[in-house]
Amino acid sequence: MPQATLKVKSNDGLVALSEAHPDVAFEVLGAWPDGEELRLLVETDVLDVDPLTETLGTISDVTDFEVRHAGSDRVLCEVATTIPEPHGAIADSGVVPSFPLHLEGGWLVGDLVASRDQLSAFRDELDSAGIEYRITQVSATSTESPLLTDRQREVVDVALEHGYYDSPRDCTLTALAEHLDVNKSAVSRVLHRAEGKIITAFGSAGGDSRSSTNER
Repeated sequence: MPQATLKVKSNDGLVALSEAHPDVAFEVLGAWPDGEELRLLVETDVLDVDPLTETLGTISDVTDFEVRHAGSDRVLCEVATTIPEPHGAIADSGVVPSFPLHLEGGWLVGDLVASRDQLSAFRDELDSAGIEYRITQVSATSTESPLLTDRQREVVDVALEHGYYDSPRDCTLTALAEHLDVNKSAVSRVLHRAEGKIITAFGSAGGDSRSSTNER
């Protein structure tokens, strides 16, 4: 299934924490629902424990927090917040988030593994909730079938190598067929199918990866 990289301002408590310390990077190592709250493990190796807990104590959407580890190398804190809208959107759409999530400058950034239908449903949920987000990249996971067959890949590679797609074109279809030792119509059919797949994939990925911003 496709993997998408998502930036979202999803959790008011975490957004407030990050915006209070805009130069600090946090990692959200995990999250789980607990009644009407969402609990998260938040880690930083930049901010000391005192300014971290002082900030958390002033954020209304943070209902509880507990320092799990405070050392010279990192601070690990369990934070409870009200359940944000995207958490329900993830559950409803079947999207699977990959932890850790990166939190910086008010944005949560992470990868989602989902079908295109699930990703579309997730975007609809974010849109309806008025949540600010950007999908910055969509790519195929390693479990997906290759875009082109071995023969299509071979013909496209030879076409690229000999300048068939250059402008101006350095190789004609006839010359390309001679390089491949096949007739011109066979090369044309293979290229036509390969180009169709490439254009379709590019169009699908481009539609998902366009930056989308929805102001609150």
